[in-house]
Amino acid sequence: MKTATIKTKAKLLIEIIIVLGVMSGTKALCDQIQIIPSGATGSIGIWIGILVATFFFNKRNIKWSEIGLRLPKGRKDWLNQLGIGFLAIGSIILITFITLFVLKPLFGLEQAADATDKFSFFLGKPIVLIVYIVFGIWFGAGLGEELLMRGFILNTLKQLIGNSKIGWALALIIQAVIFGFMHSYHGTQGMVITGLIALSFGIFYLVAKRKLFPIIFAHAAFDTLTMVGFYLAESAS
Repeated sequence: MKTATIKTKAKLLIEIIIVLGVMSGTKALCDQIQIIPSGATGSIGIWIGILVATFFFNKRNIKWSEIGLRLPKGRKDWLNQLGIGFLAIGSIILITFITLFVLKPLFGLEQAADATDKFSFFLGKPIVLIVYIVFGIWFGAGLGEELLMRGFILNTLKQLIGNSKIGWALALIIQAVIFGFMHSYHGTQGMVITGLIALSFGIFYLVAKRKLFPIIFAHAAFDTLTMVGFYLAESAS
C-alpha cells in the first residue's frame, strides 16, 4: 500500500512537471518563431498545457466539471458567484495597493522596464484590441489560466500533498509561487503581485466551494479593464 501511494504521488508530480513544461516550452517556441505578438503567445502555451492536463485528468477519470468548470444555476447562484467574483476583484486592487505602497519600498521591488512592451501590438488598433480581449484575456488569461492553475495545478497539488487543511494550505502557496514565476517578465514587483493574486484566487476558489466561475470572471474582467486603461493611456500620450 505504501509503495502504491509513493508511485501515485510520483505520477502526480510528473504530471504537474509535464504540464508546466509543455506550457512554458510552447510559449518559448512561439516567442522564438514570432508568428504572433509575444503578448498572445502565453495563451497558446496555456491551452496546449490544458490539453495535456485534460489527458491526465481523463486517465484519472476526472472531468473538468468535477473541479468547478460549470456555470451558475439559478438567479441566487448567479448572484452569489458574481458577488464572490467582485470580492476577488477587490482583492486584486488591495494586493496591488499593498505591493506598490508597502512591499515595494520595503523590499526594493522593481518593475521590468519593458513589461508593457509585449502589449504594444494593439495600440492604435481598436479591432486588434477587441480580438485580444476576447481571445487573449477572456479565453486565455481568464478561462485558460484559471483552468490550468486553480483547476489542474491546485487540485493535483492537493492530491499530491494530502487532502487536509495543511495540504490545501501548502497547495495554495505552491501554486501561487508557480504563478508568480510565470510572470517573471514583469520584474520582481509583478511577480509578487501576481503571486499574491494567485493565492487570493485560490482562497476564493475554495470559498466558492471549488467553483471556477467567480475567479474566471474576476480574472478576465480585471485584465480587460487593465488593457483598456493601458490602451487609452498610451493613445492619449
